[in-house]
Amino acid sequence: MKRIIVVMSTYNGADCLEKQIESIFAQKGVEVSCLVRDDGSTDNTLKVLEKCKDRFGAIEILKGENVGWRKSFLLALKNAGEADYYAFSDQDDIWFEDKLIKSITELEKHNSDRPLMFHCNRVSCDENLVPIKPAPKLAKPLNKKNAIVQEFAQGCSIVMNKVAKELVTKGIPKCDVPHDMWTGMVCYYFGEVYYSSEPLFYHINHGTNASGAGHIHKSRFGRLKRLNKFGCYPNVAKDMLDIYGELLTEEDKQFLTTAVNVRNSFACRLKLIFDLEFRRKFLCGTLSLKYSVLMGKF
Repeated sequence: MKRIIVVMSTYNGADCLEKQIESIFAQKGVEVSCLVRDDGSTDNTLKVLEKCKDRFGAIEILKGENVGWRKSFLLALKNAGEADYYAFSDQDDIWFEDKLIKSITELEKHNSDRPLMFHCNRVSCDENLVPIKPAPKLAKPLNKKNAIVQEFAQGCSIVMNKVAKELVTKGIPKCDVPHDMWTGMVCYYFGEVYYSSEPLFYHINHGTNASGAGHIHKSRFGRLKRLNKFGCYPNVAKDMLDIYGELLTEEDKQFLTTAVNVRNSFACRLKLIFDLEFRRKFLCGTLSLKYSVLMGKF
């Protein structure tokens, strides 16, 4: 039986955490344990975690300062011990009992010497498990240039092998990049990414998040609105060069170097603007991306 460590970051999730953990330890056909890094919760999350630890046993709890969920997940993954596979989990979903074994079965078909990552579809639903229309997802990036600006795998759907875990945590990125985007990007650049359209868990949209397609459109317009003030795409290029420079091809290095220099070089901005492979999945996202590059905010 394969051993898998489920990595979770918690923050003020006391109300829904126990059901998520119950579904993790109800997994069939795998030996599962859980590593939880609490990101400075101020509610009863730690008490719930201790209760679950007493109940299920195989839970390691790390108490950390509040660094935000993006970094917290990667710190938790870095601290995970020896296992055959690793998975991310949110604090408020419910997994189907065969989620992990189906994920591992797919990964077992491929060369385990390479970084391998699997992600799956989900049933998006409200708090009563009533399905709602999910946001569209990519099975994998359109290309490597798209991979640095496009999240394609939902963190709580990701399962990876040990080689991928070690590579993903080779260094913690300095930019504020989501853990799932970073993991997917690294595995896509240096290994293999596999996807199943079969839903393997309930992704529960709490409160105002359960607005379906309207929420997607709001996020797109909000992205455009924020551009002039902040720039809304984490530029991961420098972190990729700093952490994985010796593993990158010359072509990849040249592209990432161009991306690093967009704020200081108008020539680099033009190069990315007219690069047809440097884009997002949808036109609106591509336009806002190109605009952020033009304004030197990428």
